[in-house]
Amino acid sequence: MVPPLSPPSATDLRTAIGLLQSGRHAEARRILHGLLQTHPTPGAIQRLLAGSFFQTGDHAQAEQALRAWLLVEPGNVEAQVLLGRILLASGRPMEAERAWRQALRLAPGDVPAASALARMLLMANRAEDACAVLEPLFQADRATPEILMLHGHGLTSLGQAAQAARVFRRWLQIEPGNGEARLRLAAALTDSGHHAEAATEARAGIARTGKTPEATFVLARALLGQGRFEEAETELRQVVRAQPAHDAAQANLAELVWMRSGDVEAACAELDAALRRQPQLHALRVSKAGLLLSARRDADALAVVDAGLRVADRDPGLLKAASTIALEFDGARALGYAERLLAVVPDDYGSRVAFGNASLAVGRAHTALEVAESLHQANPADGRAVAMKADALRMLGDSRYRELLDYRGLVHAMTIDVPDGWPDLAAYLADLVGDLTRSHTLRAHPVGNSLREGSQVQLAPQDSGFASIRAFPQAIDGPIRRYMEAIGHGPDPMRSRNTGRYRISGMWSVRLRPHGFHINHYHPAGWISSACYLQLPPAVAQRHGEGWIQFGESAFPTRPVLGPEYFIKPEPGLLALFPSYMWHGTVPFSGAPEDRRMTIAFDVVPAATG
Repeated sequence: MVPPLSPPSATDLRTAIGLLQSGRHAEARRILHGLLQTHPTPGAIQRLLAGSFFQTGDHAQAEQALRAWLLVEPGNVEAQVLLGRILLASGRPMEAERAWRQALRLAPGDVPAASALARMLLMANRAEDACAVLEPLFQADRATPEILMLHGHGLTSLGQAAQAARVFRRWLQIEPGNGEARLRLAAALTDSGHHAEAATEARAGIARTGKTPEATFVLARALLGQGRFEEAETELRQVVRAQPAHDAAQANLAELVWMRSGDVEAACAELDAALRRQPQLHALRVSKAGLLLSARRDADALAVVDAGLRVADRDPGLLKAASTIALEFDGARALGYAERLLAVVPDDYGSRVAFGNASLAVGRAHTALEVAESLHQANPADGRAVAMKADALRMLGDSRYRELLDYRGLVHAMTIDVPDGWPDLAAYLADLVGDLTRSHTLRAHPVGNSLREGSQVQLAPQDSGFASIRAFPQAIDGPIRRYMEAIGHGPDPMRSRNTGRYRISGMWSVRLRPHGFHINHYHPAGWISSACYLQLPPAVAQRHGEGWIQFGESAFPTRPVLGPEYFIKPEPGLLALFPSYMWHGTVPFSGAPEDRRMTIAFDVVPAATG
C-alpha cells in the first residue's frame, strides 16, 4: 500500500495525471520527476512514468521506470504485466514471457497476465502453450469474453474444433448478442461436422455483424458441408468479388466449380481475373497450381508457380508449391526448389519436409533419414516424419523399416458389424449404397485429393438425413476396438499411441468410375486410417489386382524405386484398418461405364483415457 501523499503532492499528482490524459507527456513527466525527489515510496509515480514512456514508444525509459517500481513493490502483479508488454514491444519475447509467467505465479488466473501471454503465444504459433494458460480460467469459470475468444482461437489452431465450439458457446452465454462469437461458433461447428447448426449460427451472426466477406465465407463453408453446393457457390462468388485477395474463398470456389463441372478453365476463372488485376497475389497462384496439378496438368501447374517466382524468387509459398509439383516428375528440380526454400525459411516445418522428400527422390536416403528423425523427435505423432523415416530405412536396406511397415501386424481387414435396425449385412449395405449414391452429386474429385476419375462427399453421420449413414459409426465401432486390442501396446509409433479409446477425426465417401483410382498417399494427421468397401465392380473379382488397395509405394518416383509390398482384395462389407503413415493407393480397374467402386473412409485418432 502506497502511503497517502501530502496535500501538495496529491495536487501535483492529480495535475500530472490530467496532463497524461490530455497527451502532454513532457509536462507530466517534469512534475512526476519532481515528486520522486520528495516522495518516500515512489511506486505510484514510477507506475505513471512507465506508462507514459510506454505510450510514447520510449521503451528503454519505460523499462527503467518499471524496474524502479518493482524494486519498491516486487510482488506487484500489474507491474509484471506492464513489464511484459514493454519487453515484447522492445523485441524481447522470451523475457516478456518470463514476466507474464511471474505475474501468474504471483496471482494464478490473473486475466490481464493470461490474456497478454496467450496473445503472444498464439502469434508465435504456440497454440498448445496458449491453451494451457487459458484452460484453467475456463475450467474455473473465470474467463472473460477476451479470454474465451483467445482460447477458442487456440483450440481451433490445434484442430480441436469440438472443444473450440464449447468455448465459443460459453462466450455466447456471457454476450448473447455478440455476432463475432456466433460466427466463430459457426466456423467451429463446421470444422467439427455440425453443418446444419453451423449454417444457423452463421446466419444469426450475419444478422448482427452484417454480410461481411468473412461472415459470408463462414456461411459458405457451412453450406458446403451440407452439400448445398449451388448456394455455397453463390456465397463464395460474393466473397471473391468483394475481396479478390481472400485466399481461402478463392481456393474453395475454384475447387467447388471444378468438382461440379470437371472444367478446369471454368474453375480457374475467378483466380485468373484476380491475378490479372493483382499479379502479386502469390497465394492465388499456388491455389491455381494445385487445381492444375489435380487435373493432371503438372507442367502447366509448375509454369504458373514459376511465373510468380520470376518476380518473387524468395516467396516461401511459391517455393514450397514448386518443390511439391516438381516432385511428381523431376526429383532433382524438386530438390533445387527445396534447397532455395530452406535458405529462406530454414526452421519452417514445410521446408524441411520438402527437402526430405526431394532427398528421397534423388536417392539421398541418409539425408532424408536425418530430416525424418529430427521431425519425429520434435513430434512423435507426425505422420510425415514416420513415412519419410520408413522410406529412408527401406532405401538403405535397413531392416528397422519393417518395424514401421509391419503389414501383417498392423494392417487388418475385417467385416463391419450389422447396426441396429437391419436384419443382416446385405440389407444394410444395400441401403447404405443407395443413400450414398443419392449423396454423390459431384462430377470431379477435390483439389489436392488422392482420388482420380471419381467423386468424394464429406460425411457427418450425426447430421445425416439417411438412417444408414447415421448408423455407420455403430457398424465400425466393434472393428476399431478389435483392431486396437489386436495391435496392443509397444514403443513403435502406432502402439505407443494406443490408449484403448478413439475418436473419428474425419469421414468421407468415394465413388470411382472405371479407370478410377487413388494415387498413393498417406494421412499425416491421422493415427488409424481405413477403407470400407460397399459396392464393387465385377473387375475386382474377375481380374487379379484391379481395384485392390496396395501399400508401400510412394506417391513420387524415388531412387531406388519403392514399389508396393502388400495388397488387400476388397469385398463388400470389408473394412481395412492400417497406420495412417503408411503409403496406400488403389490399382485402377476396368469395366463398363456404369460400373462403380464405392467406399467410406475415415481417420481415427487416440482419445485420452479417463
